[in-house]
Amino acid sequence: MKRRYSLVLGMVLVPFLFAGVHAGEDVSQVLFENYEACKPVPLPSSLIPDLSVDRSYQIQKQLVSKFVQDGGVIAGYKAGLTSQPAQQKFKAPGPVTGVLLKNMEITDRQVKAKPFTKMMLEVEIGYRLNRDVETPTTPEDVKQLVDVVMPAVEIPDLNFATFKGLAFTDIIADNVGARGFILGPPQPVDQVDPNAVTGRLFMNGEALGKPVPGRAALGDQWKALSWSINNVLENGGEIKKGMVIITGSLGRMYPGKPGSYKAVYTGGLDNLAFTVQ
Repeated sequence: MKRRYSLVLGMVLVPFLFAGVHAGEDVSQVLFENYEACKPVPLPSSLIPDLSVDRSYQIQKQLVSKFVQDGGVIAGYKAGLTSQPAQQKFKAPGPVTGVLLKNMEITDRQVKAKPFTKMMLEVEIGYRLNRDVETPTTPEDVKQLVDVVMPAVEIPDLNFATFKGLAFTDIIADNVGARGFILGPPQPVDQVDPNAVTGRLFMNGEALGKPVPGRAALGDQWKALSWSINNVLENGGEIKKGMVIITGSLGRMYPGKPGSYKAVYTGGLDNLAFTVQ
């Protein structure tokens, strides 16, 4: 009788347990707690079957809200999956955006292995905005919103417990792996053509790949910047004067192994040197 009662009780409780997990808020709590503890996170899609793009951005927003409640300040936004190979790999219909916090910026350019679970490195281009943005932009007018252009290295954390079945919706929900970024010397926007810029990463003096043009991001940097702003607004984000937007990797991402690095740019942007410890 006792065994039968336990079985019935389990049948009653299990749906409630799963209903709680499916609520979205609990998924963001799991992501937040694991992020804070520097532990791998489960795939959100393993907790919410048929995870949609809208639901993924809702979870991301809840996650960022927890960071803000914990003292975090939004510094800007990042684009991800801006190249066709990246979109094909994760079967994504297009790029995605995540949120950058001020405490993610590594100003001394000394990147420490902790708190990263799986550190990666990406050479990018960053933009600081000269005003608040409340309405959608176009690639033709977005340049008017930019104060300066900067070399940028993003240091995402691929902190998933498994990569089997990893989908682009998982990437969105987990804030597109945002964990660290470095910004280089700014240049006035009218002195740099970001589409003519190339970026290349060196480790201990050796090139890790070929120079990659700015057009690697959605075929046009201004298109990538405009799309990023519009996607943030569409998903309920706020874009304020002084915020930074980085528009996606120029080429592939590289493992963040200990060493001395330099992101080498052409086209008017300065190089950006840093170390991983």
